[in-house]
Amino acid sequence: MFVGLRVVKTVIAIAVSITIARLLHLEPDHFAGIVSMLAVQPSVYRSLHHTLSHMASALLASALGITAVLTLGSGPLVIAATALVVMALHVKLGRTASLALAVIVTVNTMGTADELTGGMAAYNQFLLVLVGMTVGTAVNAIRKPVHREREDVLLAKSETMLRVLFYYIQIDLRAGKMTPYKPDMRLQIEEVRSYIESGKAVSQLVREDRWLSRGEDPGAGELFQTYETMIERIRDLVKALQKADLSHPEAVRLIRVLGLLIRAQERTTERGRSIPLRYLLPVLKPAAVQDGRTGAEDIARLFPYYQAYEAMADYARGLEASRRAVDARPAFRPAPVKRLGTALRSKLFDHPTG
Repeated sequence: MFVGLRVVKTVIAIAVSITIARLLHLEPDHFAGIVSMLAVQPSVYRSLHHTLSHMASALLASALGITAVLTLGSGPLVIAATALVVMALHVKLGRTASLALAVIVTVNTMGTADELTGGMAAYNQFLLVLVGMTVGTAVNAIRKPVHREREDVLLAKSETMLRVLFYYIQIDLRAGKMTPYKPDMRLQIEEVRSYIESGKAVSQLVREDRWLSRGEDPGAGELFQTYETMIERIRDLVKALQKADLSHPEAVRLIRVLGLLIRAQERTTERGRSIPLRYLLPVLKPAAVQDGRTGAEDIARLFPYYQAYEAMADYARGLEASRRAVDARPAFRPAPVKRLGTALRSKLFDHPTG
């Protein structure tokens, strides 16, 4: 089993927190280790945010707990009622992320009040939370989470699978029959969308820890959003071709235009060159429409192709936008060509056309 850096940092935070709690004679010392787990977040920003939030909740919970004990005692019903008040306050204030910790601190404070005199029970619980959150945040910050590599991998996978879908559509057209949208093509599109959604989440983590980096990397959120638009245009293309008459001569031309768009994407991704939109966009319409040779019957047969070309034109615009976004991230390295071949072969073997 692969053990990631976050797991290692969590284990270290637990050990250090319990050790410090024992040195300070805080009871129960293991509670500091439990709290430290909450501080080891995917980003340092989230660790700091959670630490401040949990500290405020712990302070409130311990104060309410010791107040209830000194005024009403520490009977089971009193503890339950105080926990209910703490939960209601957190829900009211919109602090549900700290709700569980606050309830635990409340119960621990009231449960140990008989053993510790005065406000020592509340002080003890607050110190345990302070130790756990401080240690967890410090350990997380010493070796901050690395997300840029994951972000680049997801970018490469997303872009590669976009091209795979175009190859897949081209193969269907050459065979003269489209793979049904439901469930086959829909599953393919959803798989690519899952890569993009994962990439957007990782990009958010990159932006959160931007203040810790020497560079000004804004993350690839804009690029993933562009890919999200592009996958929607592929979905539109597939749905349009479901209704197309593939025996129409326009199908042959569409195959060639698809090839042009694929080569344009390869040029953009692998060479970093701008695609010639002013030359590409004019050909993204049925040949008969360009020549002005369309009767009513022919227009009806060409309508799905018209929709397909519109989707491809929007895709080309998204491709140009993605190139500009990549230019803003010079460290990005796209997927090699051999990865595209591997992905395409796996798709064809796992999901045969027809």
